[in-house]
Amino acid sequence: MFRNAPLLFLVFTFLLFSCSKEESAPEAERTVIATLDNFEISETSFQRTYLPVLLYGDKFDSEDNRSDMINFLIGQKILAQKGREANLDTSAHIMRMRTIIENRALSRQLYRTWVKDKLVLPTEDDLRKGFKRGQKGLFVRHLFAKTEEEIRGYSQRLTSGNESFYTLAQEVFTDTMLSKNGGALGWMTFGDLDETLEDTLYGLSAGQISQPVRSQYGWHILSVDDSQEEVFITEEDYQKNRDLIYNKILERRENLLGKQVLNDFMVDFKIEFNREIARQVWPKVIAHLNPAGAQSGPALELSGLTTSLDNLRQETLLTVNGESWSVAEILKRLPELDRSLLYGNLYIAASNIIRDEMISREARDLGLQNHPDVMEEVLDSQDQIIADTYVGLIADTLEFATDHYRNYYNTHKLTKYHAPDSLKIEIYGFSDSTVARKSLYKLRNTNISTNPGDKIFWITAGGATNPLFTLSRSIAIGTLAGPVRYNKQWVLVKLLERKRFPLPFDSIKTKLEEDMERERFATTRGILLDEFRPMHKISINYELLNR
Repeated sequence: MFRNAPLLFLVFTFLLFSCSKEESAPEAERTVIATLDNFEISETSFQRTYLPVLLYGDKFDSEDNRSDMINFLIGQKILAQKGREANLDTSAHIMRMRTIIENRALSRQLYRTWVKDKLVLPTEDDLRKGFKRGQKGLFVRHLFAKTEEEIRGYSQRLTSGNESFYTLAQEVFTDTMLSKNGGALGWMTFGDLDETLEDTLYGLSAGQISQPVRSQYGWHILSVDDSQEEVFITEEDYQKNRDLIYNKILERRENLLGKQVLNDFMVDFKIEFNREIARQVWPKVIAHLNPAGAQSGPALELSGLTTSLDNLRQETLLTVNGESWSVAEILKRLPELDRSLLYGNLYIAASNIIRDEMISREARDLGLQNHPDVMEEVLDSQDQIIADTYVGLIADTLEFATDHYRNYYNTHKLTKYHAPDSLKIEIYGFSDSTVARKSLYKLRNTNISTNPGDKIFWITAGGATNPLFTLSRSIAIGTLAGPVRYNKQWVLVKLLERKRFPLPFDSIKTKLEEDMERERFATTRGILLDEFRPMHKISINYELLNR
């Protein structure tokens, strides 16, 4: 009935860890950049919120954006205080979310202890070697095997001279693309591959094939077909790229060490699934995520499974070193996972739940729940949830008049509620892509008006002109790009004019209502802060904030 599944963890990444890129200062070095009455907002709190906005949002670092963020955090603390006065912090939802928040904070702190604090920092020699490699591109093919015995068999077949790398790759790979292109990875440069593979590659000359080499993924044989190198590089070039090279090396080492640490930790946990029960549970989970007749998207929660799985809830779904986990315990934790994991299979989803639980238990055993960074992160995250809940409750009472919807539409119709752009373009046709690329450089560096194109016409998103549309909409008016394949030619495209037409008001009412809900929330938040903010003593150290 039960089968061992410890190897599932070997392919997992740090889902909880990966979002923690900021460095935390020791308690003695904590810097306060703002105060709200007697409450202090540290630089760590600010960076924890601000950095993801820069990394994953559409904003750039600036004094204005820093000011907006610190004022947002101050507002969040004010609204959370109001939420606590309304006893929102004692609700079942907030209490449940606090446990999830704390587990994630513990995982990130354990990651710092296990990985970040043990990273070998790049030396000056590492940086210069990386910069030199970055000036050289290699066209790479590879063969892959899971075992050393298998890869050495491939090596012997290559050295015998009776088989080419290309034809052997067609046999080795079941992947359609790698099989068709003879194992080609394409042009590679510094930072694109595992550090061990990179060291091997840059020790080869064009036309050479490597001996078997092991990476974190398995065994490889590498071949360099061609190379291109930038010869004219200066010390100034190196200094300009030094920080980028440093971060790339450090990130690669961090990813490798992180996977090794996680695998070493999880190898001690023996996970056994009750596959008979799993086969009964998972179809119902999938049916709940994709209910019949649903227009799009997954269900928001899993509470609807309670009735359909009543007879299985107390059954043991899996055991971990003899500790039983029931169906109910796993289902309760499914909403904590990244949504994409729920479309894989129950074994992977449940294994990730166990992994996260064992990591948080280890962190608690080490007393990390009392670490200042953990306590601060938990408080900040909890304040965000309480503040948003409080604003949401007030926002539900705010009504928008009909003309408010129309005014919002008129304000945003050309930026948010428009049909695909119509583009007027000029094209230059060539029979060969290489000639087209050379001509692109020439035309960009001359007066294009003296070199009229083959044709000028308007295009939209559909039909045979779609490749032209995809390219043209990404460039500024008056600029040239390409080449792209069109009408059996390679063409360069110049964007001449762009026209944008709004969609009719009645056709986007559903989308408009969704956006107005966000507008309702933002409006309510602003109204509340205008009322409450003057009641508090606020101080911001802009010198520290913008240093």
